[in-house]
Amino acid sequence: MLFSVKTILHSSRAVLALNGGLMIVLGGAFWILPEFFTFEMFPHIRGDETATAVALALRKIMGAGCVFIGSVLFSCQNSSKYTAQRLLFSSAAGFLFMFGALLHTRISEQASVPIFILIFFGALSLLSLFVASRRYQE
Repeated sequence: MLFSVKTILHSSRAVLALNGGLMIVLGGAFWILPEFFTFEMFPHIRGDETATAVALALRKIMGAGCVFIGSVLFSCQNSSKYTAQRLLFSSAAGFLFMFGALLHTRISEQASVPIFILIFFGALSLLSLFVASRRYQE
């Protein structure tokens, strides 16, 4: 276990694969359970058929986008070390933007963003930045 964590912390390609896999799972969850995520974030739209229909459609589209991004990240795990490191820096920035947007949405009370999602994107951003900034890469 310790060897695996140490290996991941020195490999941009491994973290790209991890990020990609997690984004694919998140996208699948958005697609399969759109009602759960929609009503968690927007409990006040229960009973409003139009708002619910729009929210569910947007949640499924977001799920497809997550799978798309996850597929791109996952497929880049076979790229060169330099390219993987650059992609990991970019994904760290992207996850940071997601974290910032979700945090703003939660603080402004536009939606009830679950703490887990904030932790998820914050952790992916920090992990990606940490690994991408390491000099020694496997």
